[in-house]
Amino acid sequence: MFANVKVTETTVFIEFSTWDKFLNASRKNIAIPREHIVSIDTGSEILKECKGFRAPGTYTFSQTYGFGVIAGTYRQRHGVKHFWNVRAKLADHTIRFNLLGSEFATVVLQVEDPKAISESLGMHSVSQ
Repeated sequence: MFANVKVTETTVFIEFSTWDKFLNASRKNIAIPREHIVSIDTGSEILKECKGFRAPGTYTFSQTYGFGVIAGTYRQRHGVKHFWNVRAKLADHTIRFNLLGSEFATVVLQVEDPKAISESLGMHSVSQ
């Protein structure tokens, strides 16, 4: 259910479950060089900030009923891309990596302990 995040000295590896790959959030895992991470945000409010267009893909979300999935790469003008793999029921486990010089401008996903990931990177997370 949660993405598996491994932090090394130079890279953050994000491994997705078979289910996430089935939803087409990502057919492969993601590796982010640590020097590309500008900041980290955590918190459920991030889910309200999904930007861009995804077609075809998965985007079903309902705050009213407490279910929903946002999964895939969302594109904005000028080639800006955001990667999302989140579920509404796990909103408190959301973490956003804000990147510079990477394939994506942001990577938003859910991990078991966002605060621990933030601390392992030596960054203070900004709660939304």
